[in-house]
Amino acid sequence: SHHPLAETSFTAYQGVSEMRAELANHGFALEIVVCPATFGVPQRRRLEALLRQKTISCCVLLSLNRGLQAWFSTQRIPTLVLGSCHPGVTLPSLDVDYRSICRHAAGLLQAKGHRRLAFLVPHSDLAGDLASEAGFREGIAPRTAEGRVVRHNGSNSGLASALRILLGSPRPPTALLVAKPRHVFFVMAWLLREGRSVPGQISVIARDHDPLFANLVDHYRFNRDTFARRLGRLVRGMAGQQFLPLAPHLILPRFQAGATIGPPACR
Repeated sequence: SHHPLAETSFTAYQGVSEMRAELANHGFALEIVVCPATFGVPQRRRLEALLRQKTISCCVLLSLNRGLQAWFSTQRIPTLVLGSCHPGVTLPSLDVDYRSICRHAAGLLQAKGHRRLAFLVPHSDLAGDLASEAGFREGIAPRTAEGRVVRHNGSNSGLASALRILLGSPRPPTALLVAKPRHVFFVMAWLLREGRSVPGQISVIARDHDPLFANLVDHYRFNRDTFARRLGRLVRGMAGQQFLPLAPHLILPRFQAGATIGPPACR
């Protein structure tokens, strides 16, 4: 991972924690290795030394950048991407189907009457976020609706600046799709502080799941037990030195209705 486990998303943290327990039940230990995003010669040598150890059975990559994914694809060790592969990287992967989620969200908001939509997403260049952007654009009906992808730097000040510019434009969106739970909470608080009611004046839908969203925020969630079982099967297979088929394994979440989507205040 590029980050310590405690700094990853709720979904990633939960998935890795359950994978650790599942592997322990079968006699395997899980070691977390944090690799900086700047992949230089020292980092490569460290990883090469790690992979030479006979005790390493397989590798799971957690949201690594394209350079590291591509490097692992050249190594002769069973590897699984917990997330999506970057274009041009051929590795087996397990991820949420973000492309389908965002395509569905765009269609759902348009069915409610919204014709000006925006997708707020971190400027991370992670494969899952890029797939999300593609799905959102695919879901915008041509000639009848407008969709804007707004990338931000992930900080509160960056999000606030993006929202001020977006909602201060001549044709502001009437609905927002927001990636990452903590960014959803910030967007909701910012909108209310600015006197914009949700969903009265603007609708909000969350791309991801958080336990606090239940019955409150419209969002997408999947059965964590199903995800954990599939992840466990894949990793146990690799732990026996088996290479997985080079195909993506995608989990399609279900839409969970809350109280943050309504018709546009003005059409």
